[in-house]
Formats: sequence, C-alpha cells, structure tokens
Amino acid sequence: MSTVVTAKRMPRRGKAKPVPVPPTQRHAATAALWLLVASLIFFLPDAFVRWFLPKDALAAIAIMLASVAVARGRLPRWFVASASAALALTLLGVLISAAPGVQIMGRWPRYEGLVTLPVYFGSIWAGARLLGPAAPAHTLRTLMRAVAAAAIALGLVSLLETAGARPIATDLARPGSLTGNATDQGVLGALFCAMLILPVLRAWTRASPTTAVERAWLSVALLLSVFTVIGSASRAGLLAAGTALVVLLALEMIRAERGIRLRILAVGAAGAAVLAAGALALPLTRERVFGTSPLAAQSLEGRFTFWQNSLALLADHPLGVGVSGFLNADAVHANTDSIVDSPHNWVFQVLLAGGIPLLVVVVAGGAAVITSALRTWSRTNALSATSPPTDAARADIIAGALAALSGYGLALLTHFTAPSTTILAALLIGVLVAQSPRTVVRSPSGSPQQHLARSRTIVLAAWAVWLAVLAGAELPLAAGVANAARGDLLSAQAAFESAHSLRPWDADLTGIAAQSFAAAASAGIPGAAPLAISWAERSRAALPSTVSTERALAVAQFANDDSAGAARTLEKLTLLAPNDPALAVQNAIVLYTTGDLAGANREVQRALALDPENETGLQLEALLLRAVPVN
Repeated sequence: MSTVVTAKRMPRRGKAKPVPVPPTQRHAATAALWLLVASLIFFLPDAFVRWFLPKDALAAIAIMLASVAVARGRLPRWFVASASAALALTLLGVLISAAPGVQIMGRWPRYEGLVTLPVYFGSIWAGARLLGPAAPAHTLRTLMRAVAAAAIALGLVSLLETAGARPIATDLARPGSLTGNATDQGVLGALFCAMLILPVLRAWTRASPTTAVERAWLSVALLLSVFTVIGSASRAGLLAAGTALVVLLALEMIRAERGIRLRILAVGAAGAAVLAAGALALPLTRERVFGTSPLAAQSLEGRFTFWQNSLALLADHPLGVGVSGFLNADAVHANTDSIVDSPHNWVFQVLLAGGIPLLVVVVAGGAAVITSALRTWSRTNALSATSPPTDAARADIIAGALAALSGYGLALLTHFTAPSTTILAALLIGVLVAQSPRTVVRSPSGSPQQHLARSRTIVLAAWAVWLAVLAGAELPLAAGVANAARGDLLSAQAAFESAHSLRPWDADLTGIAAQSFAAAASAGIPGAAPLAISWAERSRAALPSTVSTERALAVAQFANDDSAGAARTLEKLTLLAPNDPALAVQNAIVLYTTGDLAGANREVQRALALDPENETGLQLEALLLRAVPVN
C-alpha cells in the first residue's frame, strides 16, 4: 500500500513534496466550476416552472463534483458555527409554523427549505473548497472563463429580447433572459460585471499575460453584462451594478499608488457614465428609472405594501412564521394583487423566517464575512507585489466578489432570493471566507479520511439525483395543466398523478392540480369538478388555509351543484383573506344563488369598499337592487 505522509511523520526525508493531482480530480474541479456557473442560466424548456428547480439540480451535480476534486480551501470554524446557529433558528421557526411538514421542504415555486437551502450552503462549501487560498492559477482562470461564457449567453438572449425577439416562449413584457425574471436578469448581470471589470482592465495592460483571444472573450462578456443590466430595465439591477462599481473603485483607490489614482477615478466615472447613458437611451429602462411607466409605479407601491404587511405579521408573530410561511400568513393582510411568496426584502425575509434572533446571527455572520474578506484582500494584495501572478488574480477575484455581494445585498432590499443569483452569491461567499486546507497531501489509500470523502461524495450524488427527480416532476406537471386547459381530463389526471409520485410531499403541486381542474369545471367541462374537489382535499390535508386551494375548492363545489358546500368554504375563506375583493365577489355570487340576498349584498358592499371599480361587484350590485333571480 502506497502511503504519502507529512514531513512531521518522516523527519529523515525532509519536507514533504506536494503530490501531483490525478487527472480525475483535476477535471472534476474544472467541471464543477463550469457547471456551478452554468446552473445560473440553466433552465428546463418544457417544465411548468423552468427557472428554479432545474438550476438547483445542476448546481447539486457541480457540488458533488467539487467533493471529488482536491480541496484548495475550507470553511473556517467560525463560519460553520454561524451557519449552524442560523440553521437551528430556522428549524425552530419551521417547527412552530402553521404547516411544518410542508414548510420544511419549501413552498412552490422556489422551495426554499430542505430542497433549495442546502444548494445555497453547498455552493458556499464548493466555493471555499475549489477556490480557496491554495487554488492554482488555472483554476482561477477557469472561474473567470465560466463567468464570461455565462455572461455572454445571458447577454445575447437579453439583446434579442430587447430587439423584440422572443427566443424563449413567454407572454411577459420583460421576459428576464435566461433567468425568467427581469430583476434576476439585471442583478445577475450586475454580479457578472463586478467579477469581470478588473480582469478586463488588467487584460488591457501591457504587462498582462492574457492572450488576445482571452482578452476579447472577457471584454465581450463585460460589454454584454453591462447591456444585460441596462436591458433588464431593473432598478435593482442598476443599483447593484452602480454599487459594485463604487466598491471596486474604492478598493482600487486604496491599493493604487498616488500617481494613478486620478486615472482610476476617470475609469470609474466612465463606467458610471456608460450605465447612466444606457439607462437613459432605452425607453423602457428610462421610464422605469424615473417611475413614469404605470408598471414601475405599481411595482414600487407593491413593495411598500409587502413591507407594511410584513411589519403587521411580525407584530403578530415575533419569532416569524417559518421559511416559506409568508404566502399563507400574509393572506389576512393581502388583496388579490399583493399575494406573493416573499416580502421582497432580505431583512423582512430573515425576520419572518426566524425573528430577531435569526436576524442577529445573519447580520453578525455577514459582518464577519466582510471583515474576513477585507483582511484576505489586503494580505493577498501585499503578496502580489513580490509573488507570482496567481496572488494578483486572486486579489482581483476577492475584490470582485466583495463588490458583487455589496450590490447583491442592496438589490435584495427590494427583491427576493432565487437560484439564478443566490448560487453565485453563495459561491463568492465561499471564496471570501475560505481558509487554507488542513493538508496539502493525499490521505493514504483506504484511510478513514478517504472512506469519509467517498461516503460524502456518494451522499452528494444521491442528493443530486433526488433534486433532478424533483425538477423532473415539473414536466408532467406542465402536461397536466395544459391537458386540463384543453379539456383532456384523463390525460391531465394521469400527468398530475405522475408528478405527484415524484414529489409526494408537495402540497402546492396538488393545489395546482386542483386549480387546473377548477378552471376546467368553471368552463363547463363535464367531470372536472369532482377531480378538482379531490385534489383540493389532498392539498388542504397537508397545507390548510391556502387561499388558492380553498378558492379552487369553492369553484369546484359550486360547479358540482353544491352551493351550500361552496358557501361554507367561502365563509371560512373570507375570514382567512378579508382584504381580497375578488373573494368577496365570489362569495356574494354563491350566496345569491342560495337565496341569501342580504348576505350577498353584504359581500358586494364589502368588495366595493375594498375595490370601488370592481366590475363584477358593480354588476352584481345592480342585479341585487333589481332583485332579479339568477338565470
């Protein structure tokens, strides 16, 4: 058995020599970085929701490959302790939530529980393991090449969409390129900008070892990243890009000699001018920046509504409502237009997940990350003056990561976490906090360390397969929704059952099936109502008090000639969501058909008080005044 040991164990042989990295481990590191970055823009074309679970699954495969690669860094104990404390508080928040069995896995469509949160933490671990202090120059180049490739792909699709083309079928006015959401598109473009600015500037200096091809590749990637930010018309994306530029400018001013600081300021001013000019040049972006478009004003008002609702929820639930609990808990405050699954602010998101204790842990951990990163950046800059170019490249990556995360943190004050941006942010956190690996040599073959490493890789591989299965459920789910809309109930039922077999715990999936069949029942398709009732009952058994599911149940009961049952369902539902005018109107219609004219009039007046321009409510009010029976 061949054994490699350290110099301490074999003093006669002197200092141990580094063991050559086997090709398998070297290729695993390269593949892991490429796949992890590729997951940011990966999507499943025929899935019901194309943008979230497929990214998680591909990132999990990358994390598994990182386990095979040689460790170039590790997470420090203080970070593991901080993350463990946050996990414990998050778990406590779930256990005291309204539906712990469902919320612990996460809710549709982002599933930020045991499905997605391990992907984020795994990305941090992979970033530290692959890109830690011992990472060689070619690994750092691999990261930047992968980022450039993803930036080019994202930018090209953004360019086509801005020109009016729709390479990816969608009915959205702002499609979001390869992220599915325009704000995610802009924020991801800003993160790419932050990572690419310094490498591009270095590539154009005389002393740069970069080849002409690589210089062109990085430059095109940066230009397309800038266009991605501008073309997204996302104010959060522009804010993130501007913040990243300011942070990079500050770091460069600190490290630069006094004689070139004016030149650095000029470059920074030029970058800011490009962002500002681009935002003013594109009509949609200009309108959103100045708030002159109706959608821009509406989305801004919506943010304040979400935050007001969050404050009201925190007053009722000081320890939060658990991860993924916002959607159901917010129903009591929300109306038809403000039902969302996130408060669109990371501070409220953390508070609602675990209260003030969790926020304290997260803020303290974030401060420690920034402090550690600044210390590492300063030390690496000092080394780069007398050491090989690897330290200079690493210093630029650390600076880019600091700038990117600064912009990302500000963007999340008005947006939500999603795989397309959070996976990259998590990877960069791993880079910033990474410490040197505990050993620079391989463990002996058959040693406990090797057995542990192999077991870890096997577990990660099984986890990646599981996530791929969960993502695969989106395909029959999409087929079920489409078949139900066409009236092909048998095919829809089979597709929904297939999807449910892949995600049996997913109460949101069964709720989507109930809503699909309820829509078919409302359209008069025979046999749809009983199917909707069946799926709604399955969903509410695991996840009670969900507005969309209860509404679907009431529609199905009404279509199934069970007006009394629909009235009972809606009576509870109007208490669950008292500020929803659409529910009040729906309840009024049911009460009218049961002959309860006084109740119907009460609900109509309540609906019009919430929404004076509700067209159906106004029609029903006129009908009640004439006391004309329903045909």
